[in-house]
Amino acid sequence: MASDLDNAERPKDEAGGADRASYSSVVYFHGMGSQRRYEETSRLIDCLDRYLVGQHRAGNSLGMLRNIRVRVEPLRSAQASSDIVGYIRTVFATGPQVREAISVRFYEVYWAPIMAGNKSPWGVTKWLFKQPLRPWRTLRSPWRERQRLRRASLAALFERKHAQPPVEIEERDYARLISLYDDFEGLEAQRHFPEGSFDEFLSFIAEEAKSKPDTARRLEALARAWYAAYRSEELRNAAILAIMALALVLLAGATLFGVLIVLQSMLAFRPLADVLTQLGAPLKADWKTVVAIAASLAGLVGIGRFLTDYLGDVEAWATYEETDIKHMARNKVLDQSLELLAHVLGDPACERVTVVAHSLGTSVAHDALLALTRRNRAFKPEDPIAGPVPMNKIEHFVTMGSPIDKIEYFFESYSSPSHRYKRVVEALRGDIGAPPFTRNRHPYIHWINFWDQGDAISGALHSPAGAVDFNQRVDNVHVANFGFPDPGASHGGYFNNRTVIDALFRIIYRRDGSFRTLTQPDPGGPYDYESVYQGPGEPLGTRSVYALLAFATPLLVVVGLAAWLFNLRMPGYGAWGLAALAVTALAGGYIASRLKGQRNAI
Repeated sequence: MASDLDNAERPKDEAGGADRASYSSVVYFHGMGSQRRYEETSRLIDCLDRYLVGQHRAGNSLGMLRNIRVRVEPLRSAQASSDIVGYIRTVFATGPQVREAISVRFYEVYWAPIMAGNKSPWGVTKWLFKQPLRPWRTLRSPWRERQRLRRASLAALFERKHAQPPVEIEERDYARLISLYDDFEGLEAQRHFPEGSFDEFLSFIAEEAKSKPDTARRLEALARAWYAAYRSEELRNAAILAIMALALVLLAGATLFGVLIVLQSMLAFRPLADVLTQLGAPLKADWKTVVAIAASLAGLVGIGRFLTDYLGDVEAWATYEETDIKHMARNKVLDQSLELLAHVLGDPACERVTVVAHSLGTSVAHDALLALTRRNRAFKPEDPIAGPVPMNKIEHFVTMGSPIDKIEYFFESYSSPSHRYKRVVEALRGDIGAPPFTRNRHPYIHWINFWDQGDAISGALHSPAGAVDFNQRVDNVHVANFGFPDPGASHGGYFNNRTVIDALFRIIYRRDGSFRTLTQPDPGGPYDYESVYQGPGEPLGTRSVYALLAFATPLLVVVGLAAWLFNLRMPGYGAWGLAALAVTALAGGYIASRLKGQRNAI
């Protein structure tokens, strides 16, 4: 016999006799790697359930999830087809009465199979070793180009607001400056300032604000602070990428050298060499054999799988060149994402949608939302949020461990001699200052981004910043999942972090943090959008000592090798000793962190 909670969501029967109760939906985009269908979504629901059980046992009962069931339904966007969509239904109840129950469906955009076979370990490795040159290329490019990278730097400055220039800056000066930068890329500005350098940008500011000398002075000071912050960030990127490349080279060299020593020792043992010869497998202590053995060892420890399943997914997804065959896989992922979004949003009984994404899935979800807006705009240019697919149901976009800024940096940043081409690309793509994230120049979708400084894939997101103002921004919330900055564990630690799961529970089941629920404090007055922002989160730098030790280690090894080559044995031994101490400290911190477990766990 069905309970009241079972009837909290009454699906329409075949005869259409039963009414359909309203419900909310979560559309989840899984991350990179060889994911299994519904596994990540199930993990999210399990974490929400464990969190609520833990709160109940601690005497702070928030309610419980009941009647978690799997359901299927026809695909709405393809009425004539026999395609079906599966989802996991949950009922959240704070009491036994049906009126207190909230029904939420969890759908999953499952894109992993589309990316299978679109990458190779060697191709990803070649891409990796090209990246240390990226900062130098962006630094040499004109200030007018790579607009999203430049804007991201100003957005970060706006978010921090601690690196202030010498004169008093007003908050609206940030919006004025970013709008002037957008104008600087325009055709009229290119005719008068053809080089597009930063000095020409300063001249452009002076020309545009010549009637307001105080404003011009403040804008110039802010522009110089912006330029300095951008250059500092690029020099930091250059140093980090160079040290990472050096560490990879040293690790590969040490592995090859170790294999060579072991191989020589084995062949020096005559009985073993004779056995290998009799078996028809004679080994030679040459570099060809050493490389083959090292490649096999790399496969055994999973390095090849990591390159293809993880970094390979990023490379395949971020192939924006339409002439590349990998771009076809990207389009298929987008089409599948749009199909499911249209299916969920198109149900009149679905009142509200929360988009949740992890890892590379955050970039897929972001691009899917922008692509769906473009499709709507083609049919309803005056208000693309309203339809044909009703995107006004989306109130929250929650990302965890997002590489969106890094994808922008390594893949999307482009330069072109064609002014019109850049304008077309930017206009078609959109940003957070346009629909669906903004409506009538007011924040509309609350984008909350959870990131961890110990997670090398994630970061605070600034590249989606608007091209003309800062009325809307990403709500970056920093969480420290572990005491040691373990990249792998930190990247997967968001699901077990109490801060993250508590926020997801309140968003999904209580509608907390929605811009739509705000009321005007005074008639005609501004809405207090800042009141719902959750960032900046936990303080940064708590694990910086480990990062410094990690970056110092390869440099100390190189110093030791250089001293050895110049016959400076004692300095060389000293450098290697310091490197050994650094490695010992890193190993100790890692072991201690693993023994202690995740911080702030549910």
